[in-house]
Amino acid sequence: MKYLIFCVLGILASCSKEKPQGEVIDIGVEIFISNTNGENLLLGSTPNAINPDSIKLIYKLNGENYTVYNSNLDCPRGICFLNDLGSERIGITPNDTENEEYPITYIRWENGDLDTIKCHFVRKDNGNNSSIVCDQVWFNDLLMFPDNAVAGFGRAFKIVK
Repeated sequence: MKYLIFCVLGILASCSKEKPQGEVIDIGVEIFISNTNGENLLLGSTPNAINPDSIKLIYKLNGENYTVYNSNLDCPRGICFLNDLGSERIGITPNDTENEEYPITYIRWENGDLDTIKCHFVRKDNGNNSSIVCDQVWFNDLLMFPDNAVAGFGRAFKIVK
């Protein structure tokens, strides 16, 4: 019996552990939205304020448009209202499909306006580790990140509606 226990322990000890697989996804984009007077349109007290719950994201995939909704996520519509006192903004998860060099995300606003987000991604696959990082963002064909980034907020920029 002791021999059997030592054999089992020996076999278990000789098994090599697999390296944990790592995946880094850093693609989120933050947008500050103001009116022509510089007032934050995400504050309910601002005239013509925008209700973040009314904004919809649409991904263009293989020539078709799909409204974003994934009930398993904290922000199922791909949009989160980020409420930092004095820095209210929306965070979006842009389309990151590998089928397109510059995947397209549309933002449909409550008034029916449609804006376009286009991103460039750096993708790396190193065996057990992979990553996808957004390094450029265009808003309606104007390069916003990194050129017009809001300082101190990472991949963030400001638009006027």
